[in-house]
Amino acid sequence: MDDVQTDALSEMDAARAAARQSAEAVLGTVRALLAELYPEAAYVRVNSGGGIARIGSVHTPKGHRHEGPIRRGRTVFPPHLIGEWPLSRLPKRVTRPHLGPHADDDKRTLNAVLTDAWRAGARVPEGYVGRHFCDRLKLR
Repeated sequence: MDDVQTDALSEMDAARAAARQSAEAVLGTVRALLAELYPEAAYVRVNSGGGIARIGSVHTPKGHRHEGPIRRGRTVFPPHLIGEWPLSRLPKRVTRPHLGPHADDDKRTLNAVLTDAWRAGARVPEGYVGRHFCDRLKLR
C-alpha cells in the first residue's frame, strides 16, 4: 500500500516539474513577443497576485515609461491595453514565429497566457526598473 502512494506522489512531483519547465518556456515566449512589439523597451512590469498575472507598464533601459511605437500620432500597441487584446489582434509577423497556430486564437490574451504560466509555477524575476524594485521581465 505504501509503495502505491509513494509512486503516485512521485508521478505528481514529476508532472509538477514538467509543468514548471513548460511554464518557464511560455514565459520566454511572452518575453520574446513583447521584445518584438516594443523594440526600444528594456523591461515590462508584471503584476502578479490574487491568482492572476498581467502586463503592467513598459520601460526604457533608464527606467522611464515607454508608450511603444507611434504611428500617425497614436500609440500602436498601448501597454495598458495590450495584455487584454486577443492574440489574433496582434500582428502576425510577430506572433506566428513564437505562437504558431495559437496566433489566431480569438479568446486567449497575453494576460491569460501569463496567468496560466504563473499558475503552473513560472515566476517572474524581481529586479530594479529605474529606482523601483518590482516583478519584471527583462527584454534586452
